[in-house]
Amino acid sequence: MNQTAALYQLQTLDSQIDTIRARLAEIERLLSEDAAVRRAQVRLDRATSSLQKWRTRLTDLELERRRLHEEAESIEQRLYSGKVLNPRELTDMQGKLHELRQRHEGMEEPVIEAMLEIEAGEEAVQEARAHLERVTAERTSALGELTEERQKLLDQLAGLEQQVASARAEVEPKYLAQYDRLRKRPGGLAVSALNHNAECSACGMQVTTSMRQQVRHGSVIACPTCQRILYHP
Repeated sequence: MNQTAALYQLQTLDSQIDTIRARLAEIERLLSEDAAVRRAQVRLDRATSSLQKWRTRLTDLELERRRLHEEAESIEQRLYSGKVLNPRELTDMQGKLHELRQRHEGMEEPVIEAMLEIEAGEEAVQEARAHLERVTAERTSALGELTEERQKLLDQLAGLEQQVASARAEVEPKYLAQYDRLRKRPGGLAVSALNHNAECSACGMQVTTSMRQQVRHGSVIACPTCQRILYHP
């Protein structure tokens, strides 16, 4: 194998490794990210908190209604017991009884509102809980698939790295140093194949016929424009 072919083979392997490493990085990000689950949990927490608020509200209203009812009954019993003879006191008691009954009656609407909100809140909690369970199950499934894919990629990576080590041994040190220097540039492409028009596939520069012949015969020639090592398929 001539040097340009060896370099092109090395570039092919390294490009495959770059692709695998990029995917592995994406998988690691996905495995550590659980935004969907967090959003579903926040939704459930908010629904639960709202439901609890209305349940507390209903309890308070019912306690207050009971207190008003008991206080009104107590006054009514005294009022008709015949024990209160003072006209002014009787008038005050009748006024108080009327006030308590009005307040008790006025609490009916807030109680109904709270009951309706509780009913809606219970439905919201059930929906949020079901959504959380569904998202969690989907994520568990996705995690399994991603973990399996990661392992396969790691196995491929190990094999490719062994091939790279063998491929690097086929390249002369001076060309290997040139290749490694070019690989550090953005994109990591050190070797570029010539197309059927004798153009560098990386930058589009058309080389001379003489240069094309040299590349075809295995000479290590750099593209005059982008400096990448040229390869003739």
